[in-house]
Amino acid sequence: MLNREFEELVNEHSRRVLNVALRVLQNADLAQDVHQEVFLAIWRRWHKYNGQVNWGAYLYKVTVRKALEMARRPQIERLEPQRLEHPHTKEKPDGQLAADELRQELAQCLARLPKRQADIFVLSRIEGLRHPKIAEILGCSENTVRVHLHRAMKQLAAKLSDYLAE
Repeated sequence: MLNREFEELVNEHSRRVLNVALRVLQNADLAQDVHQEVFLAIWRRWHKYNGQVNWGAYLYKVTVRKALEMARRPQIERLEPQRLEHPHTKEKPDGQLAADELRQELAQCLARLPKRQADIFVLSRIEGLRHPKIAEILGCSENTVRVHLHRAMKQLAAKLSDYLAE
């Protein structure tokens, strides 16, 4: 039988975990896999957690990490990105294709970044969190967040320069 506290945790944070994974992976099926992996990992270690866990911060961290791990798996390259509707590309099918291609390339580039840089980039630029919150989630200083974000953006700009020039 499912532990009531665990069930409450899933009910409270399920949508956020799924949305974070979807924004990183741009694929609903893969995001669903990450969602399941995140909560399965927590369930397996449920007896080790104490009441002092900041679940919001912890789940952000674990979800980003698992989504990036998923993006690093070789089979991801064979998957087609799922189209997500964006207001500025609705009238332009070519624009939608370019946006989908850029999102898939970004996910692949993020997967190749060092873990800390990728985590910080996702939390900052995809999740929209501010430096103090990222530092709290990752257990580091705000300066560390700034340095790693700068490095990540520099590497991503170099890797995505062909897309950014268009």
